[in-house]
Amino acid sequence: MRSQRVRYLTFWLGLPIALFAAHGVHAQGVHVELTPYPTVTDERLQHPEAGDWLMYRRTYDGSGFSPLKQITPSNIRRLTLAWSVSTDLLGAHETTPIVNRGRMFITTPQNNIIALDAKTGTQLWRYTRKYPDGLFQLHPTNRGVALYGDYVYMATTDCALVALDAATGKEVWNVPLDDYKTGCYSTLAPLAVRGKIIAGYSGGELGVRGSVSAFHALTGKRIWKTYTVPAPNEPGGDTWKGETYKRGGGSTWITGVYDPATNTTYWGTGNPGPWVADDRPGDNLYTDSTLALDADTGKIKSYHQYTPHDSFDWDEVSAPLLIDTEVDGKLTKTATA
Repeated sequence: MRSQRVRYLTFWLGLPIALFAAHGVHAQGVHVELTPYPTVTDERLQHPEAGDWLMYRRTYDGSGFSPLKQITPSNIRRLTLAWSVSTDLLGAHETTPIVNRGRMFITTPQNNIIALDAKTGTQLWRYTRKYPDGLFQLHPTNRGVALYGDYVYMATTDCALVALDAATGKEVWNVPLDDYKTGCYSTLAPLAVRGKIIAGYSGGELGVRGSVSAFHALTGKRIWKTYTVPAPNEPGGDTWKGETYKRGGGSTWITGVYDPATNTTYWGTGNPGPWVADDRPGDNLYTDSTLALDADTGKIKSYHQYTPHDSFDWDEVSAPLLIDTEVDGKLTKTATA
């Protein structure tokens, strides 16, 4: 039966479409003429309008908070379904809907991007990633896109970064994050920062060496690449024995956060590899850590390792919340896990 073959995405809580249901106006079947695509600028990313959700956690500090106030404890029981859409795909749907003034972008397993009219659920366009023959997909899911300028960006299961025209869905460029034949793959939503698109990949369980890279938003040219597992001649390299660092893991599963004031981006890393800890003596930096990177150069400014020599696959892949808080009477920047 159809209900066994497809997956449906239903959006109604905390998004603009919920407001139609809350006030008794049904958006289903109503055509809304969209204005030309609204360019996403640095200013809009730093100070998004209340109805927009322009990045994975909405704001650079990672709070994930919506300032919309139309849904309240008193009216939430009256909310009804505004619309639903079938993606026609099986598997885990882990996308965060990204909304830019009425345009919604969702991703699916198998690296589809679907652009929708957020008021009606009408599909505007759909992009389907073409994979190389024989690609093995250990986790064929995706957590969302990044927006910058007039492009939409997705990291893919074949370990690439693709840029599309946000108005039409036409592919503009695609570049490798790394060689997918090593076992790397990416499921996270990229992060847009000052003309750069930053992304990492997973694959520690397959013996990859994790990294985070920044690419020029218009051209796709790589600007920097920082490995999450250091080589012997790099700081922290002495926490790995011999050449074990080459398959040391340190995957980046979840999108990082960014502090514009210090131009620092923070990324969480996964467990070391291989899982059998006896094969990799030492603390195994920078796995199970938060890394603070210079957004222009990728240089590691600082780090905190939660679990040295992890042998339980504990991971620390979520980026911290960036909170300005008072410490001893003085406003202090903190990164809170």
